[in-house]
Amino acid sequence: MPEDDPPPDRRGEARDPDPGREADAGWVRRLVARLRVPFDKRSSETVSLVLSAILVGGAAGLAAVAFDALVGWVGALVQGLRGGGVGPWAVVLTVAAPALGGLAIAPIVTRWSPDARGSGIPHVMVAVSNLGGRITRSLVVWRPLATALSIGSGGSLGTEGPVVQLAASLSAWWSKAADLNEERRKNLIAVAAAGGIAATFNAPIAGVLFALEVILGQFQGRYFASVVVGSVAATAVSRSLLGDAPAFAIPPDYVLASYLELPLFVLMGVLAAGVAVAFIRAAVGVEDLLNRSGLPTWVRPAVGGAAVGVIALALPQVLGRGYEVTGAILNEGITAPGLLAALLVGKILATAASIGSWGSGGIFAPTLLIGATFGALFGEASMAAFPDLGVRPGPYALVGMAAVFAAVTRAPMSSIVMVFELSGSYELILPLLLAAVIATLGADLLHEESFYDLMLSRRGLSLLRTREIDLMQTVSVREVMERDVPTVYADETLSDLAQHLLVSHHHGFVVVPRDAPDRMVGVVTLTDLERARRDGLPPGTRLDAVCTCDVLAATPDEAASDVLETMGRRGIGRMPVVDPRERTRPVGFVRQTDLARAYYLAVSRERTQDEIAEELRLRDLTGQEIVEVRVPRGARLDGRSLREAQLPKESIVVAIRRRGRTLFPHGDTVLKAGDTVVINVAPGFGPRVRNLITDTEPAPAAGEAEGDGR
Repeated sequence: MPEDDPPPDRRGEARDPDPGREADAGWVRRLVARLRVPFDKRSSETVSLVLSAILVGGAAGLAAVAFDALVGWVGALVQGLRGGGVGPWAVVLTVAAPALGGLAIAPIVTRWSPDARGSGIPHVMVAVSNLGGRITRSLVVWRPLATALSIGSGGSLGTEGPVVQLAASLSAWWSKAADLNEERRKNLIAVAAAGGIAATFNAPIAGVLFALEVILGQFQGRYFASVVVGSVAATAVSRSLLGDAPAFAIPPDYVLASYLELPLFVLMGVLAAGVAVAFIRAAVGVEDLLNRSGLPTWVRPAVGGAAVGVIALALPQVLGRGYEVTGAILNEGITAPGLLAALLVGKILATAASIGSWGSGGIFAPTLLIGATFGALFGEASMAAFPDLGVRPGPYALVGMAAVFAAVTRAPMSSIVMVFELSGSYELILPLLLAAVIATLGADLLHEESFYDLMLSRRGLSLLRTREIDLMQTVSVREVMERDVPTVYADETLSDLAQHLLVSHHHGFVVVPRDAPDRMVGVVTLTDLERARRDGLPPGTRLDAVCTCDVLAATPDEAASDVLETMGRRGIGRMPVVDPRERTRPVGFVRQTDLARAYYLAVSRERTQDEIAEELRLRDLTGQEIVEVRVPRGARLDGRSLREAQLPKESIVVAIRRRGRTLFPHGDTVLKAGDTVVINVAPGFGPRVRNLITDTEPAPAAGEAEGDGR
């Protein structure tokens, strides 16, 4: 259970077991209340929103500055111990420092605060999507300490994700103290994320886009204003303390030398997708390797740190955040293709080792270095292949940063704007757009999930973000159409049609040739019969002479809403469904009444999704999950009481649904075949509970029951 909110009392209001904590938060509520007094309800909400955004944004800016200072202080300490960087002691310390850093953070990331491991961004995404903006407040202490030790000792990670997580934790504290609702909690976490990114890179617009694109997963007007205010506040704080220089100083003369270079940037985007997927798979591969190794969890961060140290013996540039190395590549200070290639592979492996071993840090800085290295290497190759184009590796390094980062995070807009803000040059906007978008599309094809989504799915989590969509778009024609197509033969007559209408109660038929019943000639309806009679056509008139040959037809995979719209626009009540590969072959028939049924199917499906979402929310908030199991006929527990069922102590039966009634059970409640048992179980016990309920083996006698004690 996250530590933010105590469980509700019988009135549905939050209880706080610590009265002192309530008193501590009281001054915040009184302050907020006083600020609201001079205003009406609507304007007071706006004032409160702006002030909260300024506060949280400022805190995010301070967090970025504090992280930078803390990591720098630990790094300087390690560098001082290393001395001049030569000799046996320096070699030993190069390997030992990241390993000792990993050993130091082990109790934090394995026991005291597991959420302090890794990037921190996925944790914030889940807090917004699934947990109503609740974040563990202990991160305020453990995250800075773990990240400073991990990166300062040499871990190949960045501070950006941890800054976002720390700022989000501070915003959750403020939300709790100010007694804000769930919507405002989520809003302020987005403000914190924007502020963290903006302050770290001195890129306020990129911070706003990242918060909306990644953290919230949606662009909505009600979030935008406060996120912008928070991003500006954070940037103002960081600039006042650290100066207004961008994270990387870029030469002003980086331009697109020729439009003939654009195909090169297209190719670069394709290759960047491969680099991004290689990085993602490397990180997952290291984690899987350590999972299979059987090593104690407290050893994992040290093993990852030692691996980084071994790589650093040959490539010391892989240590830490790598801002200086990234800046050197962007300014064409590192151009040797061999070194760039080695650095590309080495940084991927070092970052994978740090992330996969539960190091505490983000992927922003490492991914930007990987992208810059890849881009510079591609630029060097292009310069050699096309010497007349005037290619320089620097602009390619800059675009490579955006392309690889976009492919890893699936956040192209944030990536493009971030690099655009860093460069300050509009000249490279076309290459940035091309490479970043193509890299994102390519990564989607090669690997369905982004890095952040993959980290969540490996923890058994999924985001509950929903989009406002037409419910009827979720139902296909295939699900509601009649598969028994009502047909009449083309050589039948009007009198035959009248008889068919009378006997079948259908109001329309598909007309087919007698010798080719799978080929549609047209459609004939009751309206056609009445029109023929008004026109004085004889009863012996063939149906292929009166049917509608220019037929509007649906296909099985079309959305029910599209077909319903077509029917309404054309004023028709039924439509044949045809094979999309052979549009003269009817495979079904759909009427407006069928489409009305589609609406109820969609509503039912939506209701089921809401129930699943609530079950997932319960699982994420409490660590528990809801299991529903139907007792089959012949089950060994049929006719047995819950006490006799001997279910695991890690499960609680919360309800039994029987013949439309809901029973709230006790130990003497007897299970019966057909009952649906609703059980709250601890993670991992779901399959065992299901097997016990559905098992059809004979039950042991009462005296032989497991746990009887005899």
